[in-house]
Amino acid sequence: MSPLAQALTTLRGWMETYPFLPGLVFAALCLLLLFGVALPRLRSWRRGRGRPVLDPLQVEELLQGPGVLLVDLRDEAAFRQGHIRGCLHVPFTELTRRFGSPDPQAKRALVLVDETDALSHRALKRLTARGFDWVYVLKGGMRAWRGANRPVVK
Repeated sequence: MSPLAQALTTLRGWMETYPFLPGLVFAALCLLLLFGVALPRLRSWRRGRGRPVLDPLQVEELLQGPGVLLVDLRDEAAFRQGHIRGCLHVPFTELTRRFGSPDPQAKRALVLVDETDALSHRALKRLTARGFDWVYVLKGGMRAWRGANRPVVK
């Protein structure tokens, strides 16, 4: 008997003994796939609880009017691969130097953007500690922006 025929016979024996096995394997694979897709979104949701976050459509609506400044916190290479039109590129490492204290005359909202929104939440803490009031985070970052099929420029 060939090795393939022997393996099929063994598999047939397992299937007769444990008829629920294919369903169990299928369910386990579905759960792995679900966690692989849902886990990044779940992390973003947990970071945004109780904080001023905006989804991509809300940010796009804000961009239609005056009084909003988008700040992209990603590094130079990621910024050049694609960013939101009109945003200011300020790498996260330069944030505290570039935004020392708020201008009392400027009533401009800041929307912080990075790849996943993790850096944006850290920057939000720093800016609010320095007295900035109107600071928001793009929920899900550039991944969410691209996922919502919003325009990106290079």
